[in-house]
Amino acid sequence: MRDTIKTTVEFRNPYHIEPPGSLKEILSHPVINGESLELAIFQEHRYAFFFWNKWVRNRSLADPPCLVSLDWHQDLCFPCETEKKWLNTLDLSSDADVSVFSWAKLTGNNDGHILCAAYLNLIGNVYVHCRQGTFKQDWEDEELIDKFGNPHIIRKFEKYEELEASMLQSNEEKVFFDIDLDFFVLDSGLHNGTFDFTYIEDESIQKMLHYERPLMKWIFNRLQGFTIATEPEHCGGLLKSNKFLNVINRLYFEPELFSPDCNWKWKSKKPR
Repeated sequence: MRDTIKTTVEFRNPYHIEPPGSLKEILSHPVINGESLELAIFQEHRYAFFFWNKWVRNRSLADPPCLVSLDWHQDLCFPCETEKKWLNTLDLSSDADVSVFSWAKLTGNNDGHILCAAYLNLIGNVYVHCRQGTFKQDWEDEELIDKFGNPHIIRKFEKYEELEASMLQSNEEKVFFDIDLDFFVLDSGLHNGTFDFTYIEDESIQKMLHYERPLMKWIFNRLQGFTIATEPEHCGGLLKSNKFLNVINRLYFEPELFSPDCNWKWKSKKPR
């Protein structure tokens, strides 16, 4: 762990601080009438930590939602002792402090935010469908004990159908849904050193994420927040990342995200 430099930042408005470049959309709940939730989009995946904390705090959730994440990488590095000390002293009631922590103290390669959040009991059990894993042990279940003594099960899935079957049989009642857009990469040019990327076909993405798909219906019925990391470098470029974001946008929202009256497509009042 590198030496840290202490600095003091004075915020113009410390009560409405979010990580740099992040955007959020307030939406009606996709299923439950009269309820709302937020969707957050950002480039750096570690910024999800900020929003999970905000949503747990604002909803006063006694038991945090589980996390269902689609990602090329596992992003499941356990916090080291130094990171645990930082987490133990982090003021979770301060958007300013959590925003700066997400930006400057979580690992810059975006592989530690999930289990740092679990360590603070901001998320419950963790379910990740990913492509990163060379050996059999890479896919074995793990467990993290958080600072309060609660166990968090960590499960990794090579196949979408395995994730779907597991979630449909689970007793989870609340969900944070998380997508890193590099999930739609099959062979990563950064991982294999060729700098050539191959991708899932758009039609396959739409079938996988369609809101009538059993897994997606299960998620939307329990949804408490939705995070999307764009990670253009790991998608093979900005235009590829934007393309995948547009696939999700067109599949779920009408009118489009961040436009007036944006809503879930199946709840939109816009004439078809």
